[in-house]
This record gives sequence, structure tokens and C-alpha cells, in this order.
Amino acid sequence: MPSHADAGGDAPASGPSDGSLLDRVPDPTNLALVGLLGLPSLVSRRFEFLEPLLLCFLFALWPFVTMLAPSRGESPASWVKTGDRWSSARFLLSMVPLQVNPFVQTQGVRQLLGHLAVDARYRFSLPDPESFEGPVTYRLPVEGEWTVVGGGHEKAHSHSWSILGQRYAYDLVRTDGEGRTHAGDGTDRSDYYCWEEPVVAPAAGVVVAASDGHRDAPRTRGWLDLRQRDIRGNYVVVEHAPDEYSVLAHLREGSVAVEAGDGVEAGQRIGLCGHSGNSTEPHLHFHVQDVPSFYRGMGLPVTFADVAVADGPEDEPTRVERAAIRAGHRVVQRGFAPAPADGRGSEVRPRAIRVE
Repeated sequence: MPSHADAGGDAPASGPSDGSLLDRVPDPTNLALVGLLGLPSLVSRRFEFLEPLLLCFLFALWPFVTMLAPSRGESPASWVKTGDRWSSARFLLSMVPLQVNPFVQTQGVRQLLGHLAVDARYRFSLPDPESFEGPVTYRLPVEGEWTVVGGGHEKAHSHSWSILGQRYAYDLVRTDGEGRTHAGDGTDRSDYYCWEEPVVAPAAGVVVAASDGHRDAPRTRGWLDLRQRDIRGNYVVVEHAPDEYSVLAHLREGSVAVEAGDGVEAGQRIGLCGHSGNSTEPHLHFHVQDVPSFYRGMGLPVTFADVAVADGPEDEPTRVERAAIRAGHRVVQRGFAPAPADGRGSEVRPRAIRVE
């Protein structure tokens, strides 16, 4: 479910590592692109001298290295019980045959190549929470209380730090008083508290892409769908401003209620939470990026207005006017109202409050 920074999908829901031994090591994932220079050696012996560069493709495995690296501390989302002790093993086992799924591999390569466009666009000075301030006021893309099981503004909490489009993405589930994401043994999709819960537009905008018809994965508890055709499953992309697009993924098959060209208001239902695509249990994937393309987008750090936030399973949610949420937070949308226009076509944004 929450991603361990694989090629755009979602992995077992242990949450991102907080304090990994590799947190301070520069991310070498983009060095995999150097492997492209070695491709001519595969078609002509004239370029045999470039063959060693093919080894650079191994840098694409870096996200898995960080996933398996030991942690110095406990994840803030460790209280969320998203599976049994074998869930991670099931995820790793299903990842092996998934490597021959042409749809998944093509999307992974396209995302990696998209990093070239992102770096060129920003000249290697990527948006971060300190430098980015967009014009849109966001609400949570869900109703009621949900739990952030993966994601945040910091590298240690990131959904997928290595995948630039999803650097500031979130995975959201619903939990009970004991931190469980499901009733019973969790073998059926309907056991999960977030299954078929409404997913809503996080701000007003225009739908630029919507896809339905992808099956919901038949298995849960760590297993990935080996027959997936799109790591997003069923999804919706909404343009909220010229450089801000929200992506809502893993929606329930047959639930997408909008299509490209539709205008939507903040809080309008666009689908239901599902289990489609690269998902190990029902959940909602949400992120904001700077262009409509899933492959060439740069993830943007956003905050949420009029939410109540609790850190962990026991605290009572406290309302704040604007919060930067992260893994381990329980969040509830309150009385959201878009900020008034400031006369320049953008919205006046209240001061952001970081909830630690």
C-alpha cells in the first residue's frame, strides 16, 4: 500500500522509514539514466566501449535498497496495522514476477526518463516546502477521519523520494481504535474500512484526465496484482491552476464519476476508494504535480486548510487553519471554504502550520 519508492506503485503499509541509515545519503536513482548511453553497445560492436555504462541501470534499484535498509528509529506510522508479519514477504515475492509485466516496466522507465524533463525545467533547483507557494487552497480529498500511512514533506516520511513526481505524495487509509485498517482477517477487499469510501476533489478545477475500467486487485495483505495494466489503476487528474494538478489513484473500478473536460468544485465526489493498480490493500493515493503528465510531473509540497490533526492513535484531533501533514497523522476535514480571490486571479492563503 504506502509506497517504498518503487516505480510509482505502492508497497506494504509499514509506512516510510523514519531515520533510515540511508536518509542522508544523496539519492543516486537518476544515475540510472547514464545507462542509456550504453544502449548503442547492444546494437553495434563499434560502440562496445560503452557497454560498461549499462551497469548504471542498476542504480534504478536504489529505492529497494532504501526500503530494506535498517532503521535507526521507529516510523511515526508504525502504529498503523496494515497486515500481518508476512505482508512484506508477500510484497517482495509478488514484485519478482511483476518485473516481466510490460505495462509496469514501461511506466517505470517513462517516469525515470521524465526526471530529465523535470531537471531541465527547474535547472536542478526543485520545489521544496520552503520555496514553493502555489495559488491554490487545498482540502483533504476525503470525508471523515483518515490516517496518513505514507507521505510528508520530509525525506524520512516521503512516499517516494526517488520518484520526483511522487516525492510529496500521500497514501491514505482508515483505521480503527487499535490502528487496524480492516475488520476480520483482511482477505476480502470489503473488510477494509476505506473500501468504497467517497473520494472528492481537493479544490475547484477542470478534469484533464480520467480513467476507469481497471480491475480492483483480487488479493490483499501484501500481494500485488500481477495483471495490472497501469500502476495508478483507475485515476483522475484535475487542473486547479496552470501549474498545479492533483492526481487521485487506485479508485474503485466503475466508480469514476467525472471525465476529461468536466468542471469540479472542492468537495465534489469524483469516485470511490478502491484497490486498483499497484496496490497491496485498498487505499487512496494523492499528490499534486506541476504538469498534467504523470511521467514528466514534479511533485509539489502542499498544505491543507481547515483540518483537524492528531499525531498517533490516541491524541484527539486538533483543528488548525492550515497543516502540513505526514505519515502517522490522523486527519479530519472540517468546514473547508476556499480563500477569497486577491484580485490577481489567485487566492489569499493563510499562514501554513506545520504539525510535527
